[in-house]
Amino acid sequence: MDEQTGYSVVIDDDGEKAYAYLLDAAEVIVGDVWLYNCGQAPKENDWSDPAKLPFSNPAEFVSDVNFDPIANASEVSIQWKQHPDRPFEVLLSLRGELFAILQHGVKPGWSRLAIKDGPLAKVLNSGDQV
Repeated sequence: MDEQTGYSVVIDDDGEKAYAYLLDAAEVIVGDVWLYNCGQAPKENDWSDPAKLPFSNPAEFVSDVNFDPIANASEVSIQWKQHPDRPFEVLLSLRGELFAILQHGVKPGWSRLAIKDGPLAKVLNSGDQV
């Protein structure tokens, strides 16, 4: 939690996929991003079935890099950013590498494993960090 703003980040890995959620001081989700799938990405999703939320990211949007899921909190670091010209932002690093960016009011955010902008994540380019 960022003590100055009250923002926090929650990472949810259900064994099939992982997401990061940006919560404001009232614990309302104000930003989100898909981080990774566990196992093979589905060819497509039935977006109309809310029982399947949150969705795994389909193969057309996902890097084929073999990624090991987060094993413990020590692998995650968060950098809080407040800018005068854009929304509150969080840089999420996994194992020392910038992995995702979340911004207040932006859904979805940016993920290192996204290869094409889609409904669950945007492509995180190396120049995207502040």
